[in-house]
Amino acid sequence: MGNEPQHDRAGEMNLQTAVTKPLRWPRRHPIASAVLLAVLACMLVLAGRGLKPPHFVLDPATQASVTPVDEYVWRKASDWLDGRKYAVLTFDDGPYGHGVDEHILSVLRHHHAHAIFFLVCHRIDDTTGRLLGTFEQEGHIIGNHSFDHLQLNKLEDFDLYQQIEGCSRRIASLTGHRPYYFRPPFGLTSSHVRQLAEASGMQQILWNANTQDSWQTKPEQILYWTREQTQNYSILLMHDKPATAAVLDQALTDLESRGFQFVLPEPLPPDAAAD
Repeated sequence: MGNEPQHDRAGEMNLQTAVTKPLRWPRRHPIASAVLLAVLACMLVLAGRGLKPPHFVLDPATQASVTPVDEYVWRKASDWLDGRKYAVLTFDDGPYGHGVDEHILSVLRHHHAHAIFFLVCHRIDDTTGRLLGTFEQEGHIIGNHSFDHLQLNKLEDFDLYQQIEGCSRRIASLTGHRPYYFRPPFGLTSSHVRQLAEASGMQQILWNANTQDSWQTKPEQILYWTREQTQNYSILLMHDKPATAAVLDQALTDLESRGFQFVLPEPLPPDAAAD
């Protein structure tokens, strides 16, 4: 009676061993998890490729960048994993004429890119006026950059009205519709300038990335500032001029190698534009 059954002792020893023995996670589980995560990441990347870019609107707070709308979480994850970024290309001070505009259009066509051209209306004559139809036929947007490229925040109301409204009417006479976007020359604006532009049915649009091509003429300088300043969701300022046209293909190729796609903003709802 005093002797314990052998199977009871064996069970006790097995229990003690199980309690004191450190737990070991099977090696196959971390490997399987890593493989699963890698497969999921690849699926997200592939799912985002080949799709149209998300829709963008102008950031109403800054008017200097764009923000995506109706973008799903999986698309954000795909863009992040693939290093995919977006930027808006803008060209001020056109039309230039002398083949410069045509060269810029050719480069944009080569890169399947679209842009906003902010035109100075006194530069639209019988020769350059034909370019407006080409801009729109190729999917670009024409914007108002004032009639004479003056410092609008220093003008009296009548002259300010003539600069903004006069340019919109000139563009409408050639395209059949008024421009939707407005950019003040030199980026010099005020609440009054903005209000008058909005009263004329336009959204003011500025920029947060500058190629510095308004004063830089060397290709390496323009390329440096393009790389340095363009970030995800940037609005990039360029100018319709020979130095920019000469370096544009290299600049866009460089941006594309960094994962950039070129997009255009869509109109803001009226209530958002008024905020």
